[in-house]
Amino acid sequence: MSSSLYLLVNLGAIAIPFAFSWHPKIRFVDQWRAFWPACLITLTFFIAWDVLFTAQGVWGFNESYLVGLSLFGLPLEEWLFFVAIPYACVFTYFVFRTVRHSHAGKASQGALLFILVLSASLCLFHLDNAYTATATGFNAIFCLILLRSKPAWLSDFLFSFLVLLIPFVLTNGILTGLDFWQANLLHAAPESIQDQVVWYANDQNMGVRFFTIPIEDFFYAFLLIGMNVTLFERFRAK
Repeated sequence: MSSSLYLLVNLGAIAIPFAFSWHPKIRFVDQWRAFWPACLITLTFFIAWDVLFTAQGVWGFNESYLVGLSLFGLPLEEWLFFVAIPYACVFTYFVFRTVRHSHAGKASQGALLFILVLSASLCLFHLDNAYTATATGFNAIFCLILLRSKPAWLSDFLFSFLVLLIPFVLTNGILTGLDFWQANLLHAAPESIQDQVVWYANDQNMGVRFFTIPIEDFFYAFLLIGMNVTLFERFRAK
């Protein structure tokens, strides 16, 4: 099982959303024409980033938990990650959007402004840390675009992201070697974490983790899900 752990994490993330895509009250399958182009465009951006940082040793993968297939220096599971996670997240967003269908208000714009300021500040103070600078920098740009465009779905996206933080911590925790029984909250990253599927060079990030998850991963996740949702809604409008 260990050699397919990353693959199982991907399959576990997408299994329920995919199975319920044909549910008569959801019919997410009818949104595939909007989702798949959005997913592929976002995947292209993140894969390019991933290939570069993997080659530079900013992060890497433990071969003990991989099936052994790779493309452009990235394991098959990493490619699947940018399909499985966006699918599960956009599906969740779509369900909430269908049920809530709220509009962007001052509260959601204020929350986005806070994320923008936080991202920009961390980027400026950590320009020497490649992962921190890029994750927060790209996130700040993305937030600025959303603030200027003021999309009607902003509140539903932010609400969905908050809900998705729970499975995010569970999923990402597994990939970064989290022992849920022994981990401490918000601790400095140790020199090495045993049994991690994805490892990070601590000199390229802030070195602070939520359990075993680098803080940068939360900005990374916000950008990944946000880009998929933004493009998804753009294609839906067409």
